[in-house]
Amino acid sequence: MKRKILITPLVCLICTQFVFSQVKYEFTTILKEKFTDKSGSILTGKGVVVGDVDSGIDVFHPMFFFADGGEFTWVDVDNDEKLTFGTDGVDLNGDGKISANEILRYIEIRDNTYGMLGGNSKTYNPDLDFLYTDVNNNKRRDYGIKSGFKESDASYGEQLLILRDENKNGRADVGEKLSALKTSKVRAVRERNGNVRRRGTDLIETEEDSSGHGTGVAGLILGGHYGVQKNHGIAPDAEIIISSVDYDYTPRFVRDFPEIITFLREEKINILLFEDGEWMWEFMDGSSPEEQLTNQMARDGITIIGGAGNFTGAKMMIIDTLEAGETVLLEADAPSTSEQKKNDGVFYSILWRENSNLSFTVESPDKNKTTELSSGSGIEKSGAYNISYAKTSSNETNMFRLGCSKNDSGTVKGRWKINVKADKRTIIWAYVVDVSQSWGGTSHWVSGNISDESTMCFPSTADSCMAIGAYVVNFGWFDKIGDICSYSSKGYRIKGGLAVTLTAPGHSTFSCEKDNGWQIFSGTSSAAPHVVGTAALLLQYDNTLTHADIRQILINSASSDNFTGTLPNPTWGYGKLDKEAAVKFLMNNFKKNN
Repeated sequence: MKRKILITPLVCLICTQFVFSQVKYEFTTILKEKFTDKSGSILTGKGVVVGDVDSGIDVFHPMFFFADGGEFTWVDVDNDEKLTFGTDGVDLNGDGKISANEILRYIEIRDNTYGMLGGNSKTYNPDLDFLYTDVNNNKRRDYGIKSGFKESDASYGEQLLILRDENKNGRADVGEKLSALKTSKVRAVRERNGNVRRRGTDLIETEEDSSGHGTGVAGLILGGHYGVQKNHGIAPDAEIIISSVDYDYTPRFVRDFPEIITFLREEKINILLFEDGEWMWEFMDGSSPEEQLTNQMARDGITIIGGAGNFTGAKMMIIDTLEAGETVLLEADAPSTSEQKKNDGVFYSILWRENSNLSFTVESPDKNKTTELSSGSGIEKSGAYNISYAKTSSNETNMFRLGCSKNDSGTVKGRWKINVKADKRTIIWAYVVDVSQSWGGTSHWVSGNISDESTMCFPSTADSCMAIGAYVVNFGWFDKIGDICSYSSKGYRIKGGLAVTLTAPGHSTFSCEKDNGWQIFSGTSSAAPHVVGTAALLLQYDNTLTHADIRQILINSASSDNFTGTLPNPTWGYGKLDKEAAVKFLMNNFKKNN
């Protein structure tokens, strides 16, 4: 679930780029200490499989291949004691000479961090960029089916390599080793239409990451190679399976959640990550089939983690208490366009848990009203508008849902008014969203008891899910470094109990960007992968750990500071993720079934 950040004027970013490049920033996925497992191997998440519900993944990004293609020494063909691209090479076939198809060049990984990563553009940086063999000497790396490569070809294209810059001087010295990249870290991808691509069969044909979101998430968890890139994932030797989300135009916006989750369960993942956040026409109480399936997976030992959501501050939620016989007015404004698309639909859901009878009257922007609605389902006319409605219930929660559109597919721009009347004292939770599905509150409440006190998003509302909030690192336009992100979801679950389990670095972290880039990655979408990566390290150390075990370890090792205050609390949960402390707690203090 990716926070949609307002674009700062370009001139401002250009002016600040120099300042950004002069400051040392935190690479939040790099451990400050080296840890080894019981066999002496470095903790890198090896043997752990993560399942991610997301937008997809760029299977061609160099950060998503293992360095398992062999070790080589680059050859200084022109004897100038430096790596000359287009001249020097690597003897891949071992025939003692450099052939035309073994000449080295490098991929400049595009830096969209405004210089914060610290690399020099147009210069080879061993800790950021990648080498490749330019087989056809066209001065660009060719890859994929379109260039004639097959699933069996290493790194799905012209051979990728990394430099083992042992002395960390930032250049290729004569005698330094190269490691060839070969096998994808991506085991499988369930595409948006339900088709499955598998490593070793047809992963090379995987559809494009629709938004780049999943690529950023995967980079934080397992991108890159331990000790090579200055910024690599927490668990760079883990593997990932992606179950891609296909968004519908109207709620439920994700209608195949059961199939998405079932697929990952059947793939025998170790960790399930939810990188989607919904609130419209969801009961938000853990009662859905998807949430129940998630709970069973946790009981079966799979670790369940999700982003809490970026819902705070968007004015898309109301919590209010109605006394018996009282009527409250809820008002919302909808724009004509939302996220660069025509806004021809706005949606509402009102939840309550008491055994109450509520009635609703909707006034459309043209001042017409529906009749009083209280039960059943149907479509009402209100002037030029169509109002679909339905009363539904889970085992514990009631919902009245509304979908509003205009005749002839016109926009829903204007002031919408909903009168709610209760027959006895009732607490309501009221949500709004439009066709943009935006976190930004393009359609939002303007009256009523607008609240940020229970902004957890589905499916992290599952009872078993560790919901992760986000705090600021490196820089925040309006928030202090170290403080909670102003948009991070918080509060209490609709049926009681803390919504947030932990917080983790979430605003202005660094990760992969699709199409060979680096990016600034923000939101609880960034925070949750930090917890996933840490859980992968714990599972490498002890693969018998259950969901409950890992939750206990992470909670007991979480940190506090002046920002968090006394813990636990509704904003920070049990505190800030501490990766190193979690590993140490497992090694030194943890006893199963404690």
